[in-house]
Amino acid sequence: MFVDLARKHGLHVRVLEVDETGWDFQVGHAVDSEGVRWVLRVPRRPEVSELIAGERRLLEFLRPRLNVALPRWEICTSELVAYRRLPDSPLGPEDPVTLAYQWWIDVPGELFRTLGEVVAELHRAPAAEIAELGVPVSARTALRSEADDHLRRGISELDVPESRVRRWREWIDDDRYWIGDSAGLRLVHADLHPGHLLVDDSGMLTGILDWTDAAVDDPALDFIAPRWAFGESGLDRLLAAYVDAGGRPREHFRAHIEQLASFVFTVSLGIHGIDTGHDGYVKIAQERLRE
Repeated sequence: MFVDLARKHGLHVRVLEVDETGWDFQVGHAVDSEGVRWVLRVPRRPEVSELIAGERRLLEFLRPRLNVALPRWEICTSELVAYRRLPDSPLGPEDPVTLAYQWWIDVPGELFRTLGEVVAELHRAPAAEIAELGVPVSARTALRSEADDHLRRGISELDVPESRVRRWREWIDDDRYWIGDSAGLRLVHADLHPGHLLVDDSGMLTGILDWTDAAVDDPALDFIAPRWAFGESGLDRLLAAYVDAGGRPREHFRAHIEQLASFVFTVSLGIHGIDTGHDGYVKIAQERLRE
């Protein structure tokens, strides 16, 4: 599939590896006849294809504004995206079966500083200008409504411990945690897990991949994957770097991140597994809920 699609668009490669872990794209790692490494992305669903043009425009908008490298697409169609592989390696790729991060280097403190600067810059981007690029803009209540729906479904379709149901219900019902008006919405990457963070041999952050989930939404979404990956201390360091770079977290922001991260990587993961027929995700969600 990858070879034929690439050839159709004038790129002749052989595929070295296929990555099936992405929820939105199948990814092929390939090399051309001159030894240049390429990344090929094929959308899994028609609705993902509809986001491609907006993602391309966002990358061009952000490239001069961020201090890290971004993919530079050379093929951009509704059926295939292709770009030359960026230097360096993902900090912690996900195991496709267990979803565990495969760390290959210790995380230096400097990474949190750079990532905090990137997130702060994203959150400064004018929402109206971002919307004109074709990036999705969420309603201020969308994330809260989704959490409410997932919790209701989780109670009936997953084995969610009662103590967690009570804690998450209190969080969802408490206005203090949620965005009060649309002015609180920010441009977010929304999937800053270690597999999307490129680092050099010293662990320095050099690039960020996969902007498909980018939207104007709750800024907490840029902290939940780092919280899950780096723990409480990592979140503290990232938030401190974010504030130092001019980020302005709202009241109760850290507590909101804690609740949202624990919810998304358990209940929402399980619901996604149910909806996509991915029994492995459901199993992982249930195991995490029992921990």
